[in-house]
Amino acid sequence: MQWQRIATSRDLAAGGVLGVEIGDLEIVLWRSSSGELRACDARCPHQWAHLGAVGAVDGEELVCLSHFWRFDSSGAGSKLAMNGRRDEKSPITTHPVRERDGGIEILIAGED
Repeated sequence: MQWQRIATSRDLAAGGVLGVEIGDLEIVLWRSSSGELRACDARCPHQWAHLGAVGAVDGEELVCLSHFWRFDSSGAGSKLAMNGRRDEKSPITTHPVRERDGGIEILIAGED
């Protein structure tokens, strides 16, 4: 496996979401409100909405605006009920990501 550069650091500000493609794989890069860089599959596991188009950062979570499923930095899924209860939902696959020399790099399992 090798790290692959997929964007520049300036392409993604805090609170930003960026969809990228690596071969047949659709990835979403997002930066939490505190500036932490994250990468996950681009398709919401609920109804397959593309998080590059309908994803928004809320604090330290990525939210699918189609049905308001939320994903934390580990990929755990949840939805907030109207009464504030957090219900567990399907997780999303996350990918190792890092910043180096002004670029964003990703490590995809199975890539050589």
